[in-house]
Amino acid sequence: MLKKLLAPALLLSSFAVANASVADRIYDFTDAYYLATGVDPGQIVNRRQAPSAQAVVDKPNFSYQRNVRMIATTAGYGASGSPMFFVVLGGNSSSLFTKNSAGKLANQIADSFAEYIFPRRGGNPVGIPNSRQAFLHANNGGYNGKNPLGLWIHVWVNFTDKAFNTKEGQKALADLQKKHGLSLDGTPNIRSTSEIDNLYSKGYVTKLTTTDGTRYAICPEIRDPRNGGIAPDAFANFNKLDDGTLLEPDLFAAFTSLQKTGDWPKSP
Repeated sequence: MLKKLLAPALLLSSFAVANASVADRIYDFTDAYYLATGVDPGQIVNRRQAPSAQAVVDKPNFSYQRNVRMIATTAGYGASGSPMFFVVLGGNSSSLFTKNSAGKLANQIADSFAEYIFPRRGGNPVGIPNSRQAFLHANNGGYNGKNPLGLWIHVWVNFTDKAFNTKEGQKALADLQKKHGLSLDGTPNIRSTSEIDNLYSKGYVTKLTTTDGTRYAICPEIRDPRNGGIAPDAFANFNKLDDGTLLEPDLFAAFTSLQKTGDWPKSP
């Protein structure tokens, strides 16, 4: 079953080698492909349509894609802290998955890959719109080969009182601040899964999940954003401080360079 599910992903990889990364632009999947990979398309909440603010009508590259090409793009960080870009195709609770072996496998895949969200301190601890920094994907562990739909479980990362009220916690936060700066709520930015795991092991952050419609997301990453992977009409919103300056200028610089030059920014 797994080999069958990976075939389109492997095809996409070989196609991209021969045709630059235009083939890496993300389209919504067909109903048939969702069903074959264990997701019930009728259960996808906020499934993207075109034309809309998020997507345009375009000819797909592969038979498992609908003619709905995503232009709304989200910038974030991968497991090691490198910039990555993804799109949101929808999501839901565990009802998202079909009641067969394909659905069981899809559920297992989703539970294996965390999309970390960072709510502002004092706000909704499992809220999506009130993020203090960019999302972070645990896209290690074979994501590109094992996760053809881009399925994730949402995990909310909140600082605990221990991080602020103990000498050791304050030092950990100061070290992070020195390394990455501050987020929108004045707490340190987090840039890698190893940093999350280290903070969690010491009781300085919690990892929360839900059981409702915010539990899972379909958010495939642009596997290779170079050479056209970021389309000319794509756009992304970036976090800004109160004075209008960018919170994460590296993400903005990467997106702009990839879109305009087809390559990552050159090192200074």
